[in-house]
Amino acid sequence: MTELMELGTMGKKTIHVISGTHWDREWRHTAEQSKPRLMELVDSMIETLESKPSYKVYCLDGGMVVIEDYLTVRPENKEKLQKLIKTGRVQLVNWYTLPDTFTVAPEALIRNIKLGQEMAKEHGGTMKSGYTATSYGQTSQLPQIYNGFGITNAIFYRGTNKYFLKPFFMWKGADGSKLHTLRTFDEVTRTNWFFYVHQPLVLSKPPRDLSYNYNRQNIPLHMCDETHYERAFKLLKEEKTFNKDKTKLKEAIDRIMKQAGPYAIGDNILALNMEDNDVPFILLPDMIAELNKISPDIEFVQSSLDEYMAKITSETKLSDMPVHNGELRNPAVEHGFNGLLGATHSSRMRLKLLNEQCETAMLYHAEPLASISYMLGCEYPETILNRAWKHLLLNQAHDSICGAAVDQAHEDMLYNFSIAKMVGQEVTSRSAHYLFSQIDSSNFKQADHTITLFNNLPFDRKEIVQVIIDLAKGGDSDGIIDPCTGMGGTSKNIEYFDIIDDKGNMIEYKCLSVEDIAIAVERELDTNGIKMPAVRRRILLEVSIPALGYTTYALRPRDARYVMHPPVISDRKLMARENGVLENEYLKIQINANGTFSLLNKETGHKMENLHYFTDNGEIGSAHLVKSPQRDFVRTSLGSVANITMMESNLLRGIHKIELSLTIPAAANIDGKDRMRETRIIPVTTWLTLEKGSRYLKIRTRLSNDARDHRLRVNFPSHVKSDYAVVESAFAVEKRRMSWTEYGDNFEGFYPFQPMQNFTAIEDGNIGLAILNKGLREYEIHDDENRTIAVTLIRTQRAYMTANSDMTPEEYDKYTGLHSFGTFEFNYAVCPYKGTWDKAGILQKAYQFKVSIDAVQGVPNEGKFPSTASLIKISPNDKLMVSAIKKADNQDGILIRLWNTSGEKIDASIDTIIPVSGASLLKLNESLESELVIKNGSVKIQADGHKIITILLKLKN
Repeated sequence: MTELMELGTMGKKTIHVISGTHWDREWRHTAEQSKPRLMELVDSMIETLESKPSYKVYCLDGGMVVIEDYLTVRPENKEKLQKLIKTGRVQLVNWYTLPDTFTVAPEALIRNIKLGQEMAKEHGGTMKSGYTATSYGQTSQLPQIYNGFGITNAIFYRGTNKYFLKPFFMWKGADGSKLHTLRTFDEVTRTNWFFYVHQPLVLSKPPRDLSYNYNRQNIPLHMCDETHYERAFKLLKEEKTFNKDKTKLKEAIDRIMKQAGPYAIGDNILALNMEDNDVPFILLPDMIAELNKISPDIEFVQSSLDEYMAKITSETKLSDMPVHNGELRNPAVEHGFNGLLGATHSSRMRLKLLNEQCETAMLYHAEPLASISYMLGCEYPETILNRAWKHLLLNQAHDSICGAAVDQAHEDMLYNFSIAKMVGQEVTSRSAHYLFSQIDSSNFKQADHTITLFNNLPFDRKEIVQVIIDLAKGGDSDGIIDPCTGMGGTSKNIEYFDIIDDKGNMIEYKCLSVEDIAIAVERELDTNGIKMPAVRRRILLEVSIPALGYTTYALRPRDARYVMHPPVISDRKLMARENGVLENEYLKIQINANGTFSLLNKETGHKMENLHYFTDNGEIGSAHLVKSPQRDFVRTSLGSVANITMMESNLLRGIHKIELSLTIPAAANIDGKDRMRETRIIPVTTWLTLEKGSRYLKIRTRLSNDARDHRLRVNFPSHVKSDYAVVESAFAVEKRRMSWTEYGDNFEGFYPFQPMQNFTAIEDGNIGLAILNKGLREYEIHDDENRTIAVTLIRTQRAYMTANSDMTPEEYDKYTGLHSFGTFEFNYAVCPYKGTWDKAGILQKAYQFKVSIDAVQGVPNEGKFPSTASLIKISPNDKLMVSAIKKADNQDGILIRLWNTSGEKIDASIDTIIPVSGASLLKLNESLESELVIKNGSVKIQADGHKIITILLKLKN
């Protein structure tokens, strides 16, 4: 443990008073409800700063969306506001919204800061320091991310405490990036001036008193009709003054010195006045002047975060600064506002699932295909994609994505998610159509139908893909013959066909279903209401697609191929068997009567028993914190009787459906002490899918929840002896110790559950088990003999923002969003492996599971490019992962962002099917860092260990 710095006795102390607000756009109120309040706050700020030159500076925290929102209701104040920003009297943070850095996609953090800084340019720019006050913990690559935007100082508090780190330290990123870092206070974080000086002198309240004593002089008003009664009291009259009594002033000085003095850096002491939604106190300069009159050994100055960071950085020797490496996820040790609040990754899981769907649609479908289309001559849909990103980033503000706001705020988020997802899908479709038009498939026969598949990941993919082919009735697609009478059409029977690759080889496939449909047709010269009768076929294909490229197959109608003397085949290697077995080359699964299954990794002989059982415990906490009923218990599915159905079995894929019912308490009692005797039945249906050649078992689970006050998890006993989890985080794969840590009577205890991105795993160097996922963001590895991996599916909550404590019975029934009612569908996969995660390619498998293949049905077409090609080749692709492929902002060319997943320096190269005229290495803000060498058409790159690298490819013509 590290002790706080001792307050020196020599020299005059300077207390830097930093005034501002932390604006929560949607938390206690919806975004629209917040706008009038924001209007009042910013109006007051402008009036104060204009009328009182001695009020030096005010920090408007909340991201550039605060300015955007304000100008929608006060557009006439744009010039006034810009003048104050440009003269440095209003300071803005670098973000567009303030995200939680563990819940959203790593690339989303970069887009967020980039948008924030770009928007701020018009208004006068942002502060120089990085301010991440609201993330629930700090991701390990934040030093590198901030450095990429020219930020070398940072201020935050969550994830740290006074026993772990001194107030001022050097934070090193995994790549060696350095960040001068100030962690603020343990008990009052960014509000020590507000609580220890402002409250006693202005409000005549004791420090940290969060109560209000009813005072008629304030004219307190409250809506009391049935619609509005939950709204807060509003005080119409407040006297803006402060107590100038010398005794009271001296007491305030003593309090702030006692609280902040131990955090002093040299002779500099921090006094933060940045309470949530805090209007500037116009008499702050006068209060500082009065305090200075009676404090000969202390000087009070109004300052800014940038000024304070510059002061302490210039006066602190580098050799005196402690150095920290890695992420910061330490809980709070004493009562206050510095809690890690580590449960936000599982609150309102529907939001997490939708967020991942939107991120994937944008980052791994729309943008890569639109970028490659742009390389080939298509216009890049920059405006529509930027608009979609804005809507998505609005939802990634910390209170929003973490599910901590009022119900209506989260209902409003669905609109933003819908825009991002629909734009992503539309751009994907249009880009795929354009790319198809550029591909030459004329080597196929004229009567063929083509299937072009796109791989948007940086490594080759060989896997089973399901495509849905709609073939028009009539013409060469007509002629279905009745198998009993032989009567029917006279043209070729499309019931029989081969799938052919561009080399003429027949590809293994399986037709799963056939149905008649009428599908819409978009035609420029006709009404949009036209439809085409067609036959729809769902077909399984075994495909091979090159990295960041495509391949084309032909569906070729043929005559019936009769087998006169059918040979006996000893083993058809069907993927599923009626006795509950799924088996391919690498894995064997046996389903048990209770719905669990055993899993054998044939390569290592590692066998795991009783995988995939469910546990349900009581939960009466909040979005931020887990809290169990006083007399809690855990229900499991281990005693269930499951219905097991073999849904599909062929040479390419096997599917078993498992149906079971979980009987759990309907809720906890209203006092939260017990779980009710009344029960609810939660129907759970799981599909286990094993495909040919796959090293992981796909799992889709659907359930309907109508119970309250509970947490439902799915569990996988790993049978791996290790004390560490391996977890994907932001541009990093972290190694986290999972053993229980005793925190005694600390305010916050040990968080056994932790955040993840697309996989978590446990390994011992010889064997491992990984859980891949789509949008599930919380895992726990139990400290049991089997090292069971638990993944949270649903965690309901009770505390509501209106009551801000235990809910009343009426509120309990009224606000159903907290309880996560409804139907959920979860997608995850189980992947046993040999060796370590990097050698086994677990990160690549996680993205292969996450990112589906895009497919286009067409006909043979003349084009410029071959029927199969890798459009962008990145080498080596086993250690470099793509974060983004998009058009560069404000310049021509394609931007490719990679991150080195290893700690080794890598000599890498990028080759493209379109010759490039030049290439540059960019910073994360897309400014030039250096020019890159192109040798024999190949762009040469050197990637240091754990480095995020951004490359600009300049296109010819």
